Amino acid sequence: MRFALALVTSVVVLGCFDPGNIDPDAGTRIRVNCDTVSTTWPALVTDLTGAPVIGADVTAINDGNLSLKSTGKSDARGIFLVDGKIVGVGAVSVTATFNGLTSNVGRFTFTPAECAGSVVEPRDLRLQLQR
Repeated sequence: MRFALALVTSVVVLGCFDPGNIDPDAGTRIRVNCDTVSTTWPALVTDLTGAPVIGADVTAINDGNLSLKSTGKSDARGIFLVDGKIVGVGAVSVTATFNGLTSNVGRFTFTPAECAGSVVEPRDLRLQLQR
């Protein structure tokens, strides 16, 4: 009876550790499935004096896949949040237009990391409208 109880306990405990959840590093870490591209990062749109521009049209395009594109308007603080789910990973070019003025081209490089600490360089982006 004790043998049967030990066998059942072992099977139950081992059943909790699905081999599909173990990383290929000999099982020293449990794999955590995370959505690594649900990161947003800010692009600030400013005018020639450096003041935030409200309602500028902003476009962010993945340099490697031009079909991955996000568009929108800068908010009351002059900020447009680029969404990593939409533009994907890699280099992303961002531009803004407002009242016939166009900004410089800003660039982000987005590299996903495991769950937390995804890397976006630079951490913030300033798009200044130019004549």
